Amino acid sequence: MRIVRNHYSLHSAFLFYNPKFIVKNYLKIVLAMLIWSTWGPMIRWMALPPVVVLFYTSLSAGFIVPAVLRMRGDFPHAVFSTKSWHLFVGLAAASILNNLTYFYSLGHTTVSNAVFTHYTAPVIVAVLAPFLIAERLQRVTLIALPVAAVGMALIVLAGGGLSLSSTHLPGILAGTASGVGYAFVIIISRQLSRMLLHQKAIIVLLWITIAATAPAALSADYTIGMRTGALLLITGVMHSTTAPLLYFSALRQVLAQHAAILGYIEPLSAIPLAFLFLSEKPPLAALFGGLLILFSGYMIVRSKKVVAGAPAPE
Repeated sequence: MRIVRNHYSLHSAFLFYNPKFIVKNYLKIVLAMLIWSTWGPMIRWMALPPVVVLFYTSLSAGFIVPAVLRMRGDFPHAVFSTKSWHLFVGLAAASILNNLTYFYSLGHTTVSNAVFTHYTAPVIVAVLAPFLIAERLQRVTLIALPVAAVGMALIVLAGGGLSLSSTHLPGILAGTASGVGYAFVIIISRQLSRMLLHQKAIIVLLWITIAATAPAALSADYTIGMRTGALLLITGVMHSTTAPLLYFSALRQVLAQHAAILGYIEPLSAIPLAFLFLSEKPPLAALFGGLLILFSGYMIVRSKKVVAGAPAPE
């Protein structure tokens, strides 16, 4: 029995530190970001209050995720354990803050303001991760992060630039708050994934989100028709189930600072989405900014940094 266990551990370690396996996890982050990038059109098509969308998508995913994990044999046995409860509560609080303030920002200021303030998150992660989760700042981060930030700025400027009048102040503050929330989502998720609590993190996050948003969602005045119901189900399956499963599993090996930079893929994908669905031709500056973000993502994936101290599965 001991020999079999050692063989399994060696095999798992080989996979865990295999460069192809590492790149696969980085690509999981990218795929999750591409899924989440469609939140904007989905929110617009559903025409529901953000808290209602968050409640119903979490509610459907709250049933789907445990079922998927059970079928895969990955359902966490200690899902009701209070171990590291403060991390799960912190993750849920950061996630709710991130979603609600970002949706509020989109409705109370320009899209450029909302996106620019929200994507201060990678900078916050790069500054805080070394102190909060002992993640050493990588050399490639010092190069890729400024490149991605310049690309983001070019996309924002091409979309009309920033509007700094007092009428936009509530939306700007909300966007900044969403950036802080997003940064802590990345940092806490990374820590839980390193502790091999990523499956439990998704389930607990969904359940806490359901409980926290239910009072406001169930008391709001809205109507859900067949089309809206179908969109809620789609977002529940894709945005609240598939994307989190990809993201959390990848964070076992992808550094928080790298995941944050790859997050710039999300606003980048707004360019082809606007072209496909809104027939908007992107300005040259936006295209160049997009190329910079792609290049920064390439540098991150190409670096294939093995995460020091990440536990190999046993």
